[in-house]
Amino acid sequence: MIRADDGCRLWTKVSGEGPPVVLVHGGPGWWDVLDGLAAMIADLATVHQWDQRGAGRSERRGPYTVDRFVADLEVVRRSTGHERIILIGHSWGAGLALQYCLAHPDRVEHLAYVSGVGLDGTPASYRERVEEILEREHYDDPWLAQLSTGFADRATALEQARRLITPRFEPNHACAAELTADLRTWTDREAACRTIGLPVLIVHGELDLRPPTVTDSLLAALPDARREVIAGAAHYPWIEAPEAFAAVLRRWL
Repeated sequence: MIRADDGCRLWTKVSGEGPPVVLVHGGPGWWDVLDGLAAMIADLATVHQWDQRGAGRSERRGPYTVDRFVADLEVVRRSTGHERIILIGHSWGAGLALQYCLAHPDRVEHLAYVSGVGLDGTPASYRERVEEILEREHYDDPWLAQLSTGFADRATALEQARRLITPRFEPNHACAAELTADLRTWTDREAACRTIGLPVLIVHGELDLRPPTVTDSLLAALPDARREVIAGAAHYPWIEAPEAFAAVLRRWL
């Protein structure tokens, strides 16, 4: 455990050896599920994982705001013992990592933005496609069913989702709602992104229900960004196309 500047206890885990890489998990309101991704690069980097406040093994307390989570990420950065880190963010965590880069551009070497969305947020088409899947496939566990929509292979999606969140904790829905509401208040992010000079790698699954085109606005706004699309993968490319994803990530590192 490490402590944020307001005393909140944050769970962390360190593996590997090499330059410091901090993984920022998705959600919001849930915990780190990036062990598989971490294992792909542990021979190239010292990998730092953490549970964001409010869920998983970290203390369940607010406030649940973007600024607060950016401040928590700075605490994690300090715990690495390095002035500058490499960031890899997934889904909501990709957006959080980007906000950290805006707040602390001198603290980041480069950023991998995995399965995130663009400056316009999640498209309406995503919600429609999720609803279509959930209406067609009926499960006893609504939250697990929701997570399963992130996998392209419907025959194995539920089991893939179950393995992804094992060990399972209680998701913090209040945290998710408050952070989502806070994100909607952020304006003029395009102008802010134009000030980020560090290299950004955007990685997106070809079959993600949020299609690769959702990051077009981000690709256009960031001065030094490129995008890699992983064939055959949806929202969790390190699980669905591990060899292709690992090759992209390792080349980038």
